[in-house]
Amino acid sequence: LTFDDGPSRKVTPLILDLLKKEEVKATFFTLGNSARNNPDILKREFDEGHYVANHGYSHKYSEIYSSPEATLNEYNVTEQAIKDALGNQSYSSRLFRFPGGSNGGYYNEAKQNSKALLHENGIMHLDWNSLSEDAAGAHTKEDLMQNVINTMGEKDSVVILMHDSSDKILTYEMLSDLINYLKEKGYAFKNIYDLLD
Repeated sequence: LTFDDGPSRKVTPLILDLLKKEEVKATFFTLGNSARNNPDILKREFDEGHYVANHGYSHKYSEIYSSPEATLNEYNVTEQAIKDALGNQSYSSRLFRFPGGSNGGYYNEAKQNSKALLHENGIMHLDWNSLSEDAAGAHTKEDLMQNVINTMGEKDSVVILMHDSSDKILTYEMLSDLINYLKEKGYAFKNIYDLLD
């Protein structure tokens, strides 16, 4: 389970409460400006065993993808915001999620050029292979759930894209059903710590 664009004061704590109750760990791709605004919530994510990763600072494609150096700068500024929120200057997420994904779109060439510079600096990137479309106009929790089911298909390994920004209350409302569905299908819940070990 992955969540982008948080932490938010309105939705992230609800998601964290539910994940704790279900004993499920997730990966949070935080925005630097959200980390600065909600450091206590980001620290809670980390303290409760979730992986805190990097989603850039601004989420403005024209800025992030203006050059490979600009992408790396967004990563670095966000890393600093995460370190400050955690009170741990040695923390390194080493993991970036490109806003809009690492392939395709108007900025595809810029993204490809940025990948090389990130990798030179020891930074990995991770996309998704299933999504709820909670940022693409799905209007009910049932729609979100069906989008995940449709896009995950019968994959053995599923990285689900969701969001925990302040307007994504439907994501929280759908999450319990999703966790139950995945458990029934026999999936194990992992976060990036599990993959790095």
